[in-house]
Amino acid sequence: MTARFPALLTVALLASVAACEDSDPAGPDDEGTTYDSLTVNASADWAFVDLDGEGLASVQVVDPPSSQGWVMGFFATSVMLNGGAAGPSGVAGHCLCQNADATDAEVMAMSAEAALGAFEAVTAADIPASEDAWESDALAPAIDGWYSYDVGTHTVTAAAENVWKVRTASGEAYAKFHVTDVVDPTQQHAGEVTFEYALQGSPGASFEPTVTATVDVAGAPVHFDLETGAEVAADAEWDLLFEGYAIHVNGGVSGEGSAGASLSGESFADVTDASDLTAGHYAGDAYGGVFDASPWYRYNLDGAHQIWPVFNVYLVRVGAEVFKVQLVGYYGPGGDARQITFRYQRL
Repeated sequence: MTARFPALLTVALLASVAACEDSDPAGPDDEGTTYDSLTVNASADWAFVDLDGEGLASVQVVDPPSSQGWVMGFFATSVMLNGGAAGPSGVAGHCLCQNADATDAEVMAMSAEAALGAFEAVTAADIPASEDAWESDALAPAIDGWYSYDVGTHTVTAAAENVWKVRTASGEAYAKFHVTDVVDPTQQHAGEVTFEYALQGSPGASFEPTVTATVDVAGAPVHFDLETGAEVAADAEWDLLFEGYAIHVNGGVSGEGSAGASLSGESFADVTDASDLTAGHYAGDAYGGVFDASPWYRYNLDGAHQIWPVFNVYLVRVGAEVFKVQLVGYYGPGGDARQITFRYQRL
Protein backbone atom coordinates (compact mmCIF):
# COMPACT_ATOMS: atom_id res chain seq x y z
CA MET A 1 0.00 0.00 0.00
CA THR A 2 1.23 3.52 -0.79
CA ALA A 3 1.00 5.89 2.15
CA ARG A 4 -0.54 9.27 1.49
CA PHE A 5 0.01 12.54 3.30
CA PRO A 6 -2.25 15.59 3.33
CA ALA A 7 -1.00 19.06 2.44
CA LEU A 8 1.76 20.15 4.78
CA LEU A 9 1.90 23.09 7.14
CA THR A 10 4.75 25.51 7.53
CA VAL A 11 6.74 25.24 10.73
CA ALA A 12 8.41 28.13 12.44
CA LEU A 13 12.03 28.34 13.45
CA LEU A 14 12.51 29.79 16.89
CA ALA A 15 15.59 31.57 18.06
CA SER A 16 18.84 29.73 18.61
CA VAL A 17 19.46 29.39 22.30
CA ALA A 18 22.77 29.19 24.11
CA ALA A 19 23.01 26.98 27.13
CA CYS A 20 25.84 29.09 28.52
CA GLU A 21 25.46 32.59 29.95
CA ASP A 22 26.67 34.30 26.76
CA SER A 23 23.72 35.55 24.69
CA ASP A 24 25.41 34.50 21.42
CA PRO A 25 25.77 30.85 20.46
CA ALA A 26 29.16 29.55 21.42
CA GLY A 27 31.52 28.92 18.50
CA PRO A 28 33.63 25.82 18.01
CA ASP A 29 36.43 27.26 20.09
CA ASP A 30 34.26 28.55 22.93
CA GLU A 31 33.75 26.78 26.19
CA GLY A 32 30.29 25.53 27.11
CA THR A 33 27.56 23.70 25.26
CA THR A 34 25.21 25.21 22.71
CA TYR A 35 21.94 23.88 21.43
CA ASP A 36 19.11 25.04 19.22
CA SER A 37 15.37 24.99 19.76
CA LEU A 38 12.65 24.53 17.17
CA THR A 39 8.87 24.66 17.42
CA VAL A 40 6.70 22.90 14.85
CA ASN A 41 3.01 23.48 14.26
CA ALA A 42 1.72 19.91 14.24
CA SER A 43 -1.92 20.82 14.66
CA ALA A 44 -3.45 19.86 11.32
CA ASP A 45 -0.90 18.14 9.08
CA TRP A 46 2.53 16.59 9.23
CA ALA A 47 5.31 19.13 9.73
CA PHE A 48 8.84 18.25 8.68
CA VAL A 49 12.37 19.31 9.54
CA ASP A 50 15.63 18.59 7.74
CA LEU A 51 19.34 19.14 8.17
CA ASP A 52 20.16 22.64 6.97
CA GLY A 53 23.69 23.91 7.41
CA GLU A 54 24.51 23.74 11.10
CA GLY A 55 21.26 22.30 12.32
CA LEU A 56 17.61 21.44 11.67
CA ALA A 57 15.24 23.66 9.74
CA SER A 58 11.62 23.45 8.65
CA VAL A 59 10.94 22.19 5.13
CA GLN A 60 8.05 21.54 2.77
CA VAL A 61 7.86 17.97 1.50
CA VAL A 62 5.63 16.88 -1.37
CA ASP A 63 5.90 13.07 -1.05
CA PRO A 64 7.44 12.09 2.32
CA PRO A 65 7.61 8.29 1.73
CA SER A 66 9.91 8.84 -1.28
CA SER A 67 11.68 12.05 -0.26
CA GLN A 68 15.15 12.39 1.26
CA GLY A 69 14.48 16.04 2.05
CA TRP A 70 13.40 15.55 5.66
CA VAL A 71 14.74 13.95 8.84
CA MET A 72 11.89 14.16 11.37
CA GLY A 73 8.12 14.56 11.01
CA PHE A 74 5.57 15.66 13.62
CA PHE A 75 1.79 15.40 13.76
CA ALA A 76 -0.24 15.76 16.97
CA THR A 77 1.78 13.62 19.43
CA SER A 78 3.33 11.40 16.74
CA VAL A 79 6.98 11.65 15.71
CA MET A 80 8.45 9.77 12.77
CA LEU A 81 11.91 9.46 11.27
CA ASN A 82 12.87 9.21 7.60
CA GLY A 83 13.80 5.55 7.60
CA GLY A 84 12.32 2.06 7.60
CA ALA A 85 8.75 2.11 6.29
CA ALA A 86 8.44 5.89 6.65
CA GLY A 87 11.09 7.04 4.19
CA PRO A 88 14.19 6.21 2.14
CA SER A 89 16.93 7.98 4.11
CA GLY A 90 17.80 5.32 6.67
CA VAL A 91 17.32 7.64 9.66
CA ALA A 92 17.14 5.67 12.92
CA GLY A 93 16.62 6.51 16.57
CA HIS A 94 17.67 5.42 20.03
CA CYS A 95 16.15 6.45 23.36
CA LEU A 96 18.41 7.02 26.34
CA CYS A 97 15.18 7.06 28.36
CA GLN A 98 16.58 8.60 31.53
CA ASN A 99 13.06 9.09 32.92
CA ALA A 100 11.52 5.79 31.91
CA ASP A 101 10.99 4.82 35.55
CA ALA A 102 9.72 8.20 36.73
CA THR A 103 6.41 8.17 38.57
CA ASP A 104 3.47 10.16 37.23
CA ALA A 105 3.91 12.62 40.07
CA GLU A 106 7.56 13.10 39.15
CA VAL A 107 6.66 13.65 35.50
CA MET A 108 4.06 16.26 36.45
CA ALA A 109 6.72 18.12 38.44
CA MET A 110 9.24 18.19 35.57
CA SER A 111 10.01 21.30 33.55
CA ALA A 112 12.03 22.17 30.48
CA GLU A 113 14.42 24.25 32.57
CA ALA A 114 15.01 21.49 35.11
CA ALA A 115 15.51 18.89 32.36
CA LEU A 116 18.18 20.91 30.56
CA GLY A 117 20.97 19.39 32.66
CA ALA A 118 20.13 15.88 31.51
CA PHE A 119 20.18 17.06 27.90
CA GLU A 120 23.53 18.80 28.28
CA ALA A 121 25.04 15.74 29.96
CA VAL A 122 24.58 13.61 26.82
CA THR A 123 27.78 13.36 24.79
CA ALA A 124 29.14 11.34 21.89
CA ALA A 125 30.16 8.71 24.44
CA ASP A 126 26.44 7.86 24.80
CA ILE A 127 26.08 6.87 21.15
CA PRO A 128 25.48 3.08 21.10
CA ALA A 129 27.88 1.05 19.02
CA SER A 130 25.53 -1.88 18.47
CA GLU A 131 23.28 -1.66 15.42
CA ASP A 132 20.60 -3.49 17.42
CA ALA A 133 20.23 -0.42 19.64
CA TRP A 134 18.85 1.67 16.75
CA GLU A 135 15.21 1.56 15.68
CA SER A 136 13.74 2.32 12.27
CA ASP A 137 10.13 3.33 11.75
CA ALA A 138 7.34 0.88 10.97
CA LEU A 139 3.60 1.38 10.56
CA ALA A 140 1.88 2.20 13.85
CA PRO A 141 -1.81 1.64 13.02
CA ALA A 142 -4.51 3.31 15.07
CA ILE A 143 -6.29 -0.05 15.29
CA ASP A 144 -3.65 -2.33 16.80
CA GLY A 145 -4.05 -5.37 19.05
CA TRP A 146 -7.15 -6.71 17.30
CA TYR A 147 -5.80 -10.28 17.25
CA SER A 148 -3.82 -12.53 19.57
CA TYR A 149 -1.07 -14.99 18.65
CA ASP A 150 -0.30 -18.04 20.80
CA VAL A 151 3.41 -18.86 20.43
CA GLY A 152 2.87 -22.32 21.89
CA THR A 153 0.12 -23.47 19.55
CA HIS A 154 0.91 -21.05 16.71
CA THR A 155 -2.73 -20.04 16.49
CA VAL A 156 -4.26 -16.64 15.75
CA THR A 157 -7.53 -15.62 17.40
CA ALA A 158 -9.57 -12.44 17.49
CA ALA A 159 -9.05 -10.16 20.48
CA ALA A 160 -12.76 -9.39 20.65
CA GLU A 161 -12.40 -7.70 24.02
CA ASN A 162 -10.58 -4.79 22.35
CA VAL A 163 -13.15 -2.30 21.07
CA TRP A 164 -12.39 0.94 19.22
CA LYS A 165 -14.28 4.16 18.83
CA VAL A 166 -13.90 5.06 15.15
CA ARG A 167 -14.47 8.28 13.25
CA THR A 168 -15.22 7.66 9.57
CA ALA A 169 -13.30 9.13 6.63
CA SER A 170 -16.03 11.71 6.03
CA GLY A 171 -15.48 13.05 9.55
CA GLU A 172 -19.24 13.11 10.04
CA ALA A 173 -20.10 9.63 11.37
CA TYR A 174 -18.76 7.41 14.15
CA ALA A 175 -18.83 3.74 15.05
CA LYS A 176 -17.85 1.26 17.71
CA PHE A 177 -15.84 -1.57 16.18
CA HIS A 178 -14.18 -4.86 17.08
CA VAL A 179 -12.98 -8.04 15.37
CA THR A 180 -14.85 -11.14 16.49
CA ASP A 181 -13.33 -14.02 14.51
CA VAL A 182 -10.35 -15.01 12.37
CA VAL A 183 -10.58 -18.04 10.07
CA ASP A 184 -7.80 -19.76 8.06
CA PRO A 185 -4.95 -17.36 8.91
CA THR A 186 -1.46 -17.97 7.52
CA GLN A 187 1.92 -16.39 8.19
CA GLN A 188 1.21 -13.82 5.49
CA HIS A 189 -2.40 -12.87 6.14
CA ALA A 190 -5.30 -13.20 8.57
CA GLY A 191 -7.55 -15.14 6.20
CA GLU A 192 -11.23 -14.35 6.75
CA VAL A 193 -11.74 -11.58 9.29
CA THR A 194 -15.16 -11.13 10.86
CA PHE A 195 -15.99 -7.92 12.67
CA GLU A 196 -18.91 -6.14 14.28
CA TYR A 197 -19.68 -2.46 14.31
CA ALA A 198 -22.53 -0.12 15.11
CA LEU A 199 -22.74 3.21 13.32
CA GLN A 200 -23.70 6.65 14.58
CA GLY A 201 -24.69 8.80 11.63
CA SER A 202 -23.80 11.99 13.45
CA PRO A 203 -22.21 12.97 16.78
CA GLY A 204 -24.39 12.00 19.73
CA ALA A 205 -26.89 10.08 17.59
CA SER A 206 -28.20 6.70 18.68
CA PHE A 207 -26.38 3.66 17.41
CA GLU A 208 -27.87 1.98 14.38
CA PRO A 209 -28.34 -1.82 14.52
CA THR A 210 -25.10 -3.76 14.90
CA VAL A 211 -23.63 -4.96 11.60
CA THR A 212 -21.57 -8.14 11.24
CA ALA A 213 -19.31 -8.36 8.19
CA THR A 214 -16.58 -10.69 6.94
CA VAL A 215 -13.72 -9.79 4.61
CA ASP A 216 -11.26 -12.17 2.96
CA VAL A 217 -7.70 -10.84 2.98
CA ALA A 218 -6.12 -13.98 1.50
CA GLY A 219 -5.92 -12.17 -1.83
CA ALA A 220 -5.93 -8.45 -2.48
CA PRO A 221 -6.39 -5.84 0.29
CA VAL A 222 -10.04 -5.08 1.10
CA HIS A 223 -11.39 -1.53 1.48
CA PHE A 224 -14.56 -1.19 3.56
CA ASP A 225 -17.01 1.69 3.95
CA LEU A 226 -18.63 1.64 7.40
CA GLU A 227 -21.31 4.15 6.39
CA THR A 228 -22.60 2.02 3.50
CA GLY A 229 -21.68 -1.35 5.03
CA ALA A 230 -19.96 -2.54 1.87
CA GLU A 231 -16.58 -3.29 0.35
CA VAL A 232 -15.51 -0.53 -2.03
CA ALA A 233 -12.83 0.14 -4.62
CA ALA A 234 -9.51 1.61 -3.53
CA ASP A 235 -10.27 4.91 -5.26
CA ALA A 236 -13.64 5.31 -3.49
CA GLU A 237 -14.12 6.78 -0.04
CA TRP A 238 -13.25 4.00 2.39
CA ASP A 239 -12.96 3.88 6.18
CA LEU A 240 -11.02 0.68 6.91
CA LEU A 241 -8.46 -1.21 4.84
CA PHE A 242 -7.75 -4.85 5.69
CA GLU A 243 -4.33 -5.97 4.46
CA GLY A 244 -2.36 -8.96 5.71
CA TYR A 245 -2.43 -8.52 9.48
CA ALA A 246 -3.00 -4.77 9.37
CA ILE A 247 -6.21 -2.77 9.65
CA HIS A 248 -5.62 0.73 8.30
CA VAL A 249 -7.85 3.74 8.83
CA ASN A 250 -8.38 6.31 6.09
CA GLY A 251 -6.48 9.01 7.94
CA GLY A 252 -2.94 9.90 8.93
CA VAL A 253 -0.28 8.26 6.77
CA SER A 254 -2.67 5.65 5.35
CA GLY A 255 -5.15 7.90 3.59
CA GLU A 256 -6.41 11.38 2.89
CA GLY A 257 -9.66 11.01 4.83
CA SER A 258 -10.56 12.07 8.37
CA ALA A 259 -10.82 8.55 9.78
CA GLY A 260 -9.30 7.83 13.17
CA ALA A 261 -9.67 5.40 16.04
CA SER A 262 -9.20 5.20 19.78
CA LEU A 263 -9.19 2.08 21.97
CA SER A 264 -12.21 2.41 24.24
CA GLY A 265 -11.19 0.22 27.18
CA GLU A 266 -14.81 -0.97 27.36
CA SER A 267 -16.73 -3.95 26.06
CA PHE A 268 -18.70 -3.61 22.83
CA ALA A 269 -21.99 -3.53 24.74
CA ASP A 270 -20.75 -0.95 27.23
CA VAL A 271 -19.75 1.63 24.61
CA THR A 272 -22.79 3.89 24.46
CA ASP A 273 -21.30 6.73 22.42
CA ALA A 274 -18.43 6.53 19.94
CA SER A 275 -18.45 10.27 19.26
CA ASP A 276 -17.73 11.54 22.75
CA LEU A 277 -13.97 12.08 22.40
CA THR A 278 -12.30 15.31 21.39
CA ALA A 279 -11.21 15.44 17.76
CA GLY A 280 -7.53 14.88 18.52
CA HIS A 281 -8.17 11.57 20.21
CA TYR A 282 -9.29 9.85 17.00
CA ALA A 283 -5.78 8.95 15.88
CA GLY A 284 -4.95 8.29 12.27
CA ASP A 285 -2.31 5.78 11.27
CA ALA A 286 1.29 6.84 11.77
CA TYR A 287 4.81 5.56 11.37
CA GLY A 288 6.51 4.86 14.66
CA GLY A 289 9.88 3.60 15.75
CA VAL A 290 11.74 4.77 18.82
CA PHE A 291 9.17 7.50 19.54
CA ASP A 292 6.40 4.91 19.46
CA ALA A 293 8.24 2.29 21.50
CA SER A 294 9.38 4.90 24.06
CA PRO A 295 6.77 7.72 24.03
CA TRP A 296 8.02 11.24 24.71
CA TYR A 297 4.96 12.16 26.78
CA ARG A 298 2.32 10.94 29.20
CA TYR A 299 -1.35 11.80 29.04
CA ASN A 300 -4.23 12.22 31.45
CA LEU A 301 -2.18 12.20 34.63
CA ASP A 302 -4.18 12.70 37.80
CA GLY A 303 -7.34 12.97 35.70
CA ALA A 304 -6.17 16.04 33.76
CA HIS A 305 -6.62 15.71 30.00
CA GLN A 306 -3.33 17.18 28.88
CA ILE A 307 0.13 16.21 27.67
CA TRP A 308 3.19 16.08 29.93
CA PRO A 309 6.63 15.68 28.30
CA VAL A 310 8.78 13.01 29.92
CA PHE A 311 12.00 14.84 28.90
CA ASN A 312 13.86 11.74 27.80
CA VAL A 313 16.77 12.39 25.43
CA TYR A 314 16.69 10.62 22.05
CA LEU A 315 19.53 10.09 19.63
CA VAL A 316 18.70 10.52 15.94
CA ARG A 317 21.21 9.08 13.47
CA VAL A 318 21.33 10.63 10.01
CA GLY A 319 24.03 8.89 7.97
CA ALA A 320 27.28 9.41 9.86
CA GLU A 321 25.83 12.21 12.00
CA VAL A 322 24.02 11.85 15.31
CA PHE A 323 21.79 14.45 16.97
CA LYS A 324 20.53 14.48 20.51
CA VAL A 325 16.89 15.55 20.74
CA GLN A 326 14.70 16.36 23.74
CA LEU A 327 11.02 17.21 23.30
CA VAL A 328 10.14 19.84 25.88
CA GLY A 329 6.71 21.23 25.04
CA TYR A 330 3.34 20.49 23.47
CA TYR A 331 1.53 23.79 24.00
CA GLY A 332 2.22 27.19 22.49
CA PRO A 333 2.47 30.47 24.46
CA GLY A 334 -1.30 30.91 24.21
CA GLY A 335 -2.02 27.35 25.30
CA ASP A 336 -2.68 26.02 21.79
CA ALA A 337 -2.02 22.29 21.57
CA ARG A 338 0.22 20.51 19.07
CA GLN A 339 2.86 23.24 19.09
CA ILE A 340 5.74 20.85 19.68
CA THR A 341 9.01 22.35 20.89
CA PHE A 342 12.22 20.37 20.99
CA ARG A 343 15.86 21.18 21.54
CA TYR A 344 18.64 19.46 19.66
CA GLN A 345 22.36 19.43 19.12
CA ARG A 346 24.72 17.64 16.80
CA LEU A 347 27.05 15.33 18.73
